[in-house]
Amino acid sequence: MTVPTRTLVTGATGVVGSAVIRALRAAGHPTHTVSRGSNDGTDHHVWHMGAEEPPAALRGPWDAIVHCVADTRFNLPDTEAEDANILPLRAALSLAGPDTHFVHLSSSFVTGLEGDITSPSRDAYRNSYEWSKAAAERLVHAERDNADIVRFPIVMGARADGNLDRYSGFFWLPAAMCNGAVPALVAEEKGLMDVISTDDIAAHVTQLLNSGAPSGHRLSILGRGDAAQRVTDFFDTILKALNDWRAENGVAPLDPLPYVTPEQWNRFYLPFSEQYLDRVQLLKVTAFRAYQGYLSVTHPFDVTVRVPETRDVLYWSVRRWAETHESSARRVPRPWRA
Repeated sequence: MTVPTRTLVTGATGVVGSAVIRALRAAGHPTHTVSRGSNDGTDHHVWHMGAEEPPAALRGPWDAIVHCVADTRFNLPDTEAEDANILPLRAALSLAGPDTHFVHLSSSFVTGLEGDITSPSRDAYRNSYEWSKAAAERLVHAERDNADIVRFPIVMGARADGNLDRYSGFFWLPAAMCNGAVPALVAEEKGLMDVISTDDIAAHVTQLLNSGAPSGHRLSILGRGDAAQRVTDFFDTILKALNDWRAENGVAPLDPLPYVTPEQWNRFYLPFSEQYLDRVQLLKVTAFRAYQGYLSVTHPFDVTVRVPETRDVLYWSVRRWAETHESSARRVPRPWRA
């Protein structure tokens, strides 16, 4: 086994990419980084991957490439999801030689509605994010004889304090709980919510590079699997984190939101909403619908690497979000009225 001496990490300013870079450098890997924007770090390169040719300094050979670029928004049009999640991968693959250890970071949700990545049909996936990430995995298989593919669920912050370089994606939820954007939690109470710390992802990628490239395609699925938090415990943890922070800052506590099953919501409450809620309320309710499928997963992921307990990771990540988004965390929800 030879430890890579020249490693490239894409998506350097992203939540996962930044954590991976810190871990690799701490482990002694000389690491070059790429993002679309400037970065104060050394050996950083600005490159709009997939939209322009790579800078001369990035042309290989590379001992290892860790591809972290991803746009996790669910609501992108298919063409924009392709531009965000497939074209940058093609660009990264173009820099890899036959001896490059290629590591592609994917998503546990990549298997969509049918449980695998084989279908190119958009209807086999909940949204354009899943569809484009599945296409990305198929591309890695088609273009590389050997590669590591790493899947992971919802990303939380560092285990020590919940810190993230950027709070996006999932963190619409604590914001919505504080500002009253949703009147109820549309979820299966027995559903599973699997999350992971950036530390877990970064440590696993470091371990992969230290162990050397696989002989074929090696799939790692990180998470808690059947030990993941139940939906009720998950939301209780979020509420406790918010209310602990609010109590310390002199803000009234939030009340628990009622649970409504997706069937109840879509058959009864949503038709009522469409008739009687105002335009702003209806926009909020409609936007929330995109997350129903993720709050109703009752079958656990078949993980290959079970990470340690994540309840505290969720708690401290939400606390840290409140500290860094104080104006949002202080909001007092307004009652929903028709």
